[in-house]
Amino acid sequence: MSVMSGFSNETDNSRRAPPPSVAPPPAGSLPAVFGQAIEYESGAREVAHTHPRAQLLYATRGLIRVRTPAASWVVTPDCAMLVPPRVEHELEMVGKVGFRTLYVDPCPICGNDEGRLLPVDPLLREAILAMTRQPVLPREPGSLADILTQLIVNLLAAIAPGDDLHGRLPLPQHPRLRRICEALVAEPANSDSLEHWGDRFGASSRTLARHFQRETGMPFAKWREQMRVSEAMCLLSTNAPVDEVARRLGYADANSFAAMFKRVLHTTPLKYQTTMCRPAPDA
Repeated sequence: MSVMSGFSNETDNSRRAPPPSVAPPPAGSLPAVFGQAIEYESGAREVAHTHPRAQLLYATRGLIRVRTPAASWVVTPDCAMLVPPRVEHELEMVGKVGFRTLYVDPCPICGNDEGRLLPVDPLLREAILAMTRQPVLPREPGSLADILTQLIVNLLAAIAPGDDLHGRLPLPQHPRLRRICEALVAEPANSDSLEHWGDRFGASSRTLARHFQRETGMPFAKWREQMRVSEAMCLLSTNAPVDEVARRLGYADANSFAAMFKRVLHTTPLKYQTTMCRPAPDA
């Protein structure tokens, strides 16, 4: 898979120079909010890196997989992900992605967490898109960029804390549990029980279940279901047939998969796919 280029040199550990169109201004002169718009092919990746300021990730089309040491997320066009300053994260594009990102400092809603998904209403969406069209510098008081900065900061500050949107998958830190989760992500159709994994790693299923609940905040079965939902979101966004998605996730038939999907996301796989695969509006 290709490695993405064109990210702002605003990153702490930048590995490549951005093209002139997105080259950053001199250090110390950055405005409170600035943005970039980049088009990516499916499968493009950015290896683990950090930024000294918060980053808002948004896709006008396609999906973005985001992974931090504590969790993985699926960012769909109806939400954005806020990555706090200096949180290590890696990205993968699912489908052709209209990548829009804002760098924000100071961030009005950044805590000490690893990141969060935010709902994107029409006003925030248009503000994000408009900011990515503005030059980073100069910024004159009362300019459109200045007005957009104030609007975006206020819109972010108004987002109430609450439960994370569907698309977040917590990752345990214990090495044994981590290996189990990585094996399941690599093979989502795997339906091995905790008893099986306990025999394989030399631990009782009860011990694994207790540690899994403590580290992820959910039972093992719930975690596996959420993992499959995340995988389904990505597969459906690439226009894969529903019955094929069901098979790849280990379901006996499309109906049982659709029932699970609707119970979790409150929509059918076909409706979700229709929404995700429709042509993107001008962005």
